[in-house]
Amino acid sequence: MTGVVSLSPDIEDKVELTFEEKLVDFGEVRRGEKREHTFYFENTGNVDIEIDLVSSCDCTTIDWPEGKKIKPGARDSLHAIFDSTDKEESETVDIDIILTNTDKNGNPVFYTIQYKFVLIQ
Repeated sequence: MTGVVSLSPDIEDKVELTFEEKLVDFGEVRRGEKREHTFYFENTGNVDIEIDLVSSCDCTTIDWPEGKKIKPGARDSLHAIFDSTDKEESETVDIDIILTNTDKNGNPVFYTIQYKFVLIQ
């Protein structure tokens, strides 16, 4: 009896980041104050992931693992610094994370995390 054994099963690439938290509440913030937060994430997919771009408003500075490949199962982080100096009102701010990876249809893969604050004048 002869059989065929496949040593590399047809497994679909899974591109996925899982964040410990997607929304952080900075609470009350006086104009001119800064707040910082580190967003931790894990590559819960089965392929290396690379972050291509992280964007947010001008009030936010972000330190992220630029150009670094994040292996499946690996953890990393994005550090956000919010400066309320030019803010006029309370807000929820989006931080968009765009990967170099694409989904199975060739579409860009992106995630959005957020922080919110109540501005005290």
